[in-house]
Amino acid sequence: MSDYTALEKRLRELEDISAISALKYRYLNACDAKQPEDVSNCFVAGKIDIDFGHIGRFDSREAFVNVFEELGCHAHIIDMHHAQNPVIRILSEDQATGHIGLRFLSINTQDKTRIQLSGHYDDEYQRVDGEWKISASRFTVAAVEMIDFSGDHARVTYTGSTMPSL
Repeated sequence: MSDYTALEKRLRELEDISAISALKYRYLNACDAKQPEDVSNCFVAGKIDIDFGHIGRFDSREAFVNVFEELGCHAHIIDMHHAQNPVIRILSEDQATGHIGLRFLSINTQDKTRIQLSGHYDDEYQRVDGEWKISASRFTVAAVEMIDFSGDHARVTYTGSTMPSL
């Protein structure tokens, strides 16, 4: 491989890693902004594999977005997703994987509850028509703190390394 070809390959890989990072950030921002169509557009069409534990397992982006709308797209739900420490590996011209940390805060102003959660995504990405999309995503919880602030004083209702059964 010539130096020029090696340089082109390295540049392409850096561009792909940047595009995949931007895709993940676009997805998380769309979740926070309650934009179901934009959330859907981050995933490949057809069969996918999403396993978000306590939220559910989904085999299509439509099934996932339906639950997203049902659970999160309300004025009284304020969500903040913050990605961190991404490790993205380009496997081939059209396939990649990612391990991306998440800090998540959700405030329910109606129920007067707050959930702070951390964990990580293990994703698979596929280039479709020149654009990277998520083809599989698994979220693993690392830490959870749930707080009820409906009374005179906020009180912790749960802490742990897994989501409680609700």
